[in-house]
Amino acid sequence: SLQLVSVAPRASPLPQVSAMPAMKRPAAASGVASAAKKGRRTADPNLAKYDSIAAAVRDADGYPSGIKAMLASAVKVSLAAPRDVRHGFAESMLAMMEEVLKSVEASVRQKVAELELKVGESDQEKAVREAAVDSTTASCAVLTEALEGAKAKLTAANEEHAKAKAALQAVEAAQKSGDEALHAAADRKAQLEAVSTGDYALVKETTSPKLLKAFLKAAQGFGFDAHLVKAAESTFAKAAGDKGMFDGLVVTELDAAFAAALAAVGEELASGEPAKAERAAAVEAARAEAAAKAEVDQALKAKLCETQAVLAAAVGAKKAAEKAAKDFGPEMQKASADLAAADKELAERLAVLATFEVLAARTTPPPPEPEAPPPAEEAPAEEKAEGEAPPIAGDAVMAEATSEEEATAEREVLDHKSRWGNERPVWASSAKNSGEGQAGEAHRAASV
Repeated sequence: SLQLVSVAPRASPLPQVSAMPAMKRPAAASGVASAAKKGRRTADPNLAKYDSIAAAVRDADGYPSGIKAMLASAVKVSLAAPRDVRHGFAESMLAMMEEVLKSVEASVRQKVAELELKVGESDQEKAVREAAVDSTTASCAVLTEALEGAKAKLTAANEEHAKAKAALQAVEAAQKSGDEALHAAADRKAQLEAVSTGDYALVKETTSPKLLKAFLKAAQGFGFDAHLVKAAESTFAKAAGDKGMFDGLVVTELDAAFAAALAAVGEELASGEPAKAERAAAVEAARAEAAAKAEVDQALKAKLCETQAVLAAAVGAKKAAEKAAKDFGPEMQKASADLAAADKELAERLAVLATFEVLAARTTPPPPEPEAPPPAEEAPAEEKAEGEAPPIAGDAVMAEATSEEEATAEREVLDHKSRWGNERPVWASSAKNSGEGQAGEAHRAASV
């Protein structure tokens, strides 16, 4: 089995060296390193300019949003490098950016020109709008008068048309009445002829009760004499061989009655034809008059509707002209404000374009020239003596100490003289000698 044996640590044969104090970096090297670090941390001073250019590219009209986003995202990387060290692809991107920015400038310039023209022609526009109000007002007055005239004409035409229609109805009623009597006479003549040649001829040859009954009814309808009709009933009920002289007289009277009835109805028809024609002509004339009045009435109605439509349009034009005249002031105020905003926008776009052109054209600046050493200060003449060593810090300390001690001793001597006269005390001399000795020691220590 394994046994664990503790071993004491062996002393190192190398001598123990105490930690050396940290050495300070020389001031010059430290300054260079800090300057380099500061250069790495300093942000690009043109970042705000890049952002303004990118915003102008994104706001451009007439380009696909994807293309604008691509160009805007490439502004910083394309402009960060000077032109002499810039990649060709970046130059291509800058060319497209320049095209977009110039198109924005052209669009804003056109907007400014249009607004300047609108504001510059404000007086003419105001006069035009006021003239339009006057013109439309006059047109409305004329059309209103014309509308009233059309209404009056239409009212008169309506009355004339109504009269024509009433006259037509009167002559049509007269025609109907006159023609009905004539038609009845014609119908009676037709019936007389039909019975005379029909039933009457048959009952003369036969003894049919049915035919006799129909004949007697027709004879009564014709208005024949009742005694004659009664006698005809008896006569025509007999056979031909049973009829006598009286029966012959009855037949003769019936023949005369038929002839008289036909003659009367024929005369009535003959005398009624001219009246019928007159009535027909009167109806045609009245109908034509009514039709003419109806046409006039319709024409005046159409004229009235047309005048109403024209007047409505004129009233609308008048309202529009009055509104345009009323809106002129606010429109000009807005146009002036829009022009000021457009001028400001144009100035901003021009500034962005100028910034872009400066950044796009810049090159790497030349290295700075080395700074000349500062001129040495002229020392006083007494310090420039030949062979004289430059003063050291110890001399200044020593001089200051000696001056203070001598001043103290001098004050004491003056005080002694004021009390004891010119007799110099021993302690003052010893003090002065002691001070001179101390000052000399201090001078020698500073020299070493």
